[in-house]
Amino acid sequence: MIYKVQRIILLVCYSITVMVLSIPLARLLAHLFPDNLYPLAATLVLYMILAVVAGSLIHTISYIPFHLAASFDPIKNAIASGEISDMEELGRRITEFTTRFFDFAFLDIDHAFLHTEQTGPVSHEELSPAYGAIGEFGLPEKSRQQKEVMRAGKISLGNREFHLYILPIWFGDRWLGYMGLLTRRRISRFYQKFLSEFENNFLDDQIAHVIRRNV
Repeated sequence: MIYKVQRIILLVCYSITVMVLSIPLARLLAHLFPDNLYPLAATLVLYMILAVVAGSLIHTISYIPFHLAASFDPIKNAIASGEISDMEELGRRITEFTTRFFDFAFLDIDHAFLHTEQTGPVSHEELSPAYGAIGEFGLPEKSRQQKEVMRAGKISLGNREFHLYILPIWFGDRWLGYMGLLTRRRISRFYQKFLSEFENNFLDDQIAHVIRRNV
């Protein structure tokens, strides 16, 4: 609850700041161009566009840390209760969660699949056409070589092209597998850090727990 209140305060303060700063900006432009409204209108439009873009960034940055843990709790609880008892079911739940949660302007995951040694590729939706990229791009081998998110290339799915990213999953020094993430837009390195934190703080230990349970 406290995180939600802090986030609301942050967004309210940002909105107030944007509005307050627009007043002296408008006065300055009116003083510099007293007989010409075009510079004033053009500058204010550009200012509002920048304010909206910056607001979207603040929304995403503030939302993910505050909501990720609470949103992922049902999966953790299902693992603890035994409702999720095998990697196939866990793969379906994790991929569905990933595509639903990471639905932001700058971090929008359209499709996802989980690939481990125990299951092969698994998703909550039909992605068989995309699985050809596993061998084409050597996804398992690449995911074993580093622990950071990496872009593998572009693939076609349906009538659209997607960027394919690899999210390696490691539990300490043990490689567990990786997630294939498909997105219509490139993911900046800044937002790739959020995905790495998602893997490090939520995915690796839960996957390792289910694997141990089925050994």
